[in-house]
Amino acid sequence: MSSSTDRIVALYLITTAALILIFRETLSSFRLLAALHLVGAAATASLGYIRRTRMPGSVGFVHDWYPVLLLPVLYKEVEFLAEAFGNWGLTGRLQRIESTLFGGQPSLFLSEKLPFVVLSEFLHFCYVSYLLWVPVIGGYWYFTGKRVQFHKLLFLVSSTYAVNYLVYILFPVDSPFYLQPAPGRPFEGHLFYDLVHFLSAHGGARGGAFPSSHVSISTVILLLTFQYEKRWAVWLLPLYGGLVFATVFGRFHYVVDVLAGWTLAFMIVGSYRLYERLR
Repeated sequence: MSSSTDRIVALYLITTAALILIFRETLSSFRLLAALHLVGAAATASLGYIRRTRMPGSVGFVHDWYPVLLLPVLYKEVEFLAEAFGNWGLTGRLQRIESTLFGGQPSLFLSEKLPFVVLSEFLHFCYVSYLLWVPVIGGYWYFTGKRVQFHKLLFLVSSTYAVNYLVYILFPVDSPFYLQPAPGRPFEGHLFYDLVHFLSAHGGARGGAFPSSHVSISTVILLLTFQYEKRWAVWLLPLYGGLVFATVFGRFHYVVDVLAGWTLAFMIVGSYRLYERLR
């Protein structure tokens, strides 16, 4: 299964290298960028080969966990590539769909209709907890010897991220976070609200709204946890519900981003389960 994750990561890097070369006129440093992506793809394949030759355990550990470190770096790159050659026209279309479905923008009026600091803090806590889901759940499976579950988690998460990132690059969407003022008072000045908005301002990627990676990744993890650790899944449900609601409440996403995130997650997990049955 770890080799499958390597293939997903390598395929993503090769695909983005190809896009960089196709749209090279928009990037002054296209040669360097394409070369870095191709070297990264080769390094990924090399790690897999070294791992198969049973080299020291430290190499195996790096090989098993490198996607967790690499994916945030690739996420920041999304904004740069999207600005260079992405088609930003989807933003306006999604806003019109949102207004037609809901008679306005829920990302604007939810926090106005629910001006409760306690609710805001809980929702923002759930939102930021997402950063720990893979390290905590994956780490538990990894260090308790449940390597099949761990590698399946990394494969499905990496696959979902890869699809999300390619959509962000080619069809970027400006989220309410970049287009609208933050909810502000009475929420600002409180721990989790301030933390999440600080992290989003410094670690987010403009254009990475549709589908919501928070929703798609957390849904994939929740489905896998229900399959292998039902007690964990029960505890995750309140966090998951708060996370999904927070994406709109905190003005990070449109509702249609959430719907698209759910769709992508069920497609990824459903396709994999079908593959397992037919294998």
